[in-house]
Amino acid sequence: MAIEHDFFGVVDETASGGLAWDDTVELGDQAIDVELLADDESAVPEFALDSAAALIQALEGFDARARDALIAELSSRQSATVTYIDEHVEKLGDSLVDLLVYNSGDIAIDVLRSLQLLSVVIQADHSDEDEVFATFDYSIAPDETDALLTVAFDVRGDVVSVETQP
Repeated sequence: MAIEHDFFGVVDETASGGLAWDDTVELGDQAIDVELLADDESAVPEFALDSAAALIQALEGFDARARDALIAELSSRQSATVTYIDEHVEKLGDSLVDLLVYNSGDIAIDVLRSLQLLSVVIQADHSDEDEVFATFDYSIAPDETDALLTVAFDVRGDVVSVETQP
């Protein structure tokens, strides 16, 4: 069985009884892959679909909040954000400057401003406040590295974690 929603239209059921929907959304001059997933269709409340739709419609604002969370992590040398930046400064060396959209001289801030938002995954069946509802995957050089910086939001739209994905 599938679910119908005003924003998503018909959300198809997967072979395992979950839900899957995907689309490409424009954000500035970038095309962002957006997926709505659920392992169990019966665990998806209507408000979760409404929250997912609101997140997609306000993608620019959520991207800004995610980037603010990344900037806030710069104060901790042990943070995922600092680790990601340090690894890419070391790995890419002087060629990193060519990837920067902004070049203010503050390499950490310039890297964060230059990150590309690649994808957003929304777990519609994770609608409790203590669960990860949406993840935003960023990369400084998606053609050169698989490493991602991932910012996770809860259903209320609060940032709950920042992690690196190798």
